[in-house]
Amino acid sequence: MSAVDIVVGLSVFLLAGTVKGLVGLGLPAISIALMSLYLPLPEAIALISLPTIFTNIWQASVGGKFKVIVRRQWPLIVPLAVVLYLTVWLLGQKGPNWAFLVLGTVLIAYSTLGLFRIRLHIHADLERPLAPVIGTVSGFIAGLVGVPVVPLMPYLQGLDIKPSELVQTLGVVLCATSFALTASLLFFGLLDGPRALVSAAAVAPAVAGMWLGQQIRSRLSVEQFRLAVFWALLLTGVYTFATQLL
Repeated sequence: MSAVDIVVGLSVFLLAGTVKGLVGLGLPAISIALMSLYLPLPEAIALISLPTIFTNIWQASVGGKFKVIVRRQWPLIVPLAVVLYLTVWLLGQKGPNWAFLVLGTVLIAYSTLGLFRIRLHIHADLERPLAPVIGTVSGFIAGLVGVPVVPLMPYLQGLDIKPSELVQTLGVVLCATSFALTASLLFFGLLDGPRALVSAAAVAPAVAGMWLGQQIRSRLSVEQFRLAVFWALLLTGVYTFATQLL
């Protein structure tokens, strides 16, 4: 990895952290989407590991509902972590070319849901049977492309969760995801010394960006910024998909 790659990567994390501070989401999706344009996908996934852990710990620790959330979401978290590990073991180490098609599809789906404000409404009776299924699918996608946003985000946003609790719920589930991903990368040697150093260095701009995003939230139109983020993710997803097909 060249010095230019490192500088660009750290800038990406500053931007992604700012987005997360503004709208509460998007750090892994934006980081992976941008870095995968010039880095191999397994390497890009390795670099997001430590920044996502720190920013998700921050998000998971605020709200006072941590134990309640864990008791409710463990049927989702456990299969997600197990399948993520198995996916990294079986597929993630090799970084198959078709993984970029999955990444492009995930970015397009996620941004489309955001742009059209499509939100599921999941009945309470369906939560228990759906949770392991969503966890399994999300674990596979996270292990392959490092971004578990689909179907995880639409599922969590469709549950009967108070808005004030939803942000912490996202933080808890994504925190567990990032821990499982980092442990898998370490175990299989994908997060080696040089990558670990760059990933550790990326914590600072990611956290700084998150703080910056929170500070400027009241001065900007969050809605306009949110739309700009989703349009950027959509275009990146289309570009990623098209480069693999053409």
